[in-house]
Amino acid sequence: MASRTTFQAGGNARVLLEPSSESEILRALEWVREQNLSLFAMGKGSNLVVSDRGWDGAILRLGKAFSGVEFDGTRATALAGTMLTDLVMQAVRLGLGGMEMLAGIPGTVGGAVFIDAGAYGQEFQDRCVSVRSCAREGGIRVRTASECAFGYRTSLFRGLDEIILSATVDLQPGDAEELRGKVREMQQSRRDKQPLDKPNAGSLFKRPANGIASKMVDEAGLKGFRVGNAAISEKHAGFAVNLGGATAQDLWDLSCEVIRRIEHSHGVVLEREVVFLGEF
Repeated sequence: MASRTTFQAGGNARVLLEPSSESEILRALEWVREQNLSLFAMGKGSNLVVSDRGWDGAILRLGKAFSGVEFDGTRATALAGTMLTDLVMQAVRLGLGGMEMLAGIPGTVGGAVFIDAGAYGQEFQDRCVSVRSCAREGGIRVRTASECAFGYRTSLFRGLDEIILSATVDLQPGDAEELRGKVREMQQSRRDKQPLDKPNAGSLFKRPANGIASKMVDEAGLKGFRVGNAAISEKHAGFAVNLGGATAQDLWDLSCEVIRRIEHSHGVVLEREVVFLGEF
């Protein structure tokens, strides 16, 4: 799975399923049930690290083949494998805003629903109307945004054994050129502040209730702190980076040590935002 995750580290999954249509998803889920396998759904892999020891289950990956956006007035329905940035940019070209700050997040629409992706004051839940999903047993369910229990980097789907199929959002009419300018400004800010030149898994930790994780890590003098070939970025203390040849265990051990030190220095227990799948 290293080549399929943005941190570019980790071991194998027993099975990788890459359906290209809803009917193939249903057949894949039926097969997983028949084989009695554990199931994990992923998109771009920008928030996932699989154990070096591997994971003895099936990973269902919704990629480019399961992508597309349909617009109806100010509403857009995107398949779960659609890159979030693609959805935003298509909307911006039509003069539809409200999600422009999410351009540049390296994940899919399904992943954005799952964790309620957000940046620069905008969150996916702000524009979400409904989410369509499929239970492992095969039943299709459509939930309104209020039924999705969105919260900071979480949603109802974190606790459900379901595959997100699509999401509908309601956007706000605006000036296309002005919206493009905001996107360019935001993307430049990302390039200036984030370690995009090195493999990473985005923010390593969630924002605690009483502070900012990256600020605490910086204050603890942990920029550049390294375990094996994984390190806290010198550029942004909220990111862990792969310096080259890092293992999944390196990243796990790095996160454990940072959690330990921040609890000692700030009295706060940080919670990982990155999903670690398997044994560590």
